[in-house]
Amino acid sequence: MYEQIIVTLDGSQLAEMALAPAFALAQAFESEVCLLRVVVVEEAAVAVGMGVTYFDLRQALEKRGREEAEAYLKSVEARWRSAGVRIHSRVVCGAPAEMIVEAARQLKTGVIVMSTHGRSGLGRLIYGSVAEAVLRAAIAPVLLIPMRV
Repeated sequence: MYEQIIVTLDGSQLAEMALAPAFALAQAFESEVCLLRVVVVEEAAVAVGMGVTYFDLRQALEKRGREEAEAYLKSVEARWRSAGVRIHSRVVCGAPAEMIVEAARQLKTGVIVMSTHGRSGLGRLIYGSVAEAVLRAAIAPVLLIPMRV
């Protein structure tokens, strides 16, 4: 039913709460798991006259972010290797919700699994909700794992 399951990770313990349910689904449906990390390069001010351009700085930050993300995903893969599920990783750069939806489209994902902070009201207004944006835009089903308090 689900050949490919994407699990979105941002390096936090909250995001990793989605791993156990995702791997349980993968075992039940003999699916492959894609660990997805979106690197966000914040806009940065560059001092004039330093010999560094905005493009150079952005490129360096993106490279560093990718390297850190790849190392993190390798460690997650190693921890879950014993689950007996095919695992691969993918690192993309950009706006989290857009990149998650695009990766799911490209990979022809059966389901996206992600955890959510469960913010509402003012918290959602201020911080937005990546989970909500993915839920609205994804063409694949989205399984949201709520934060346990």
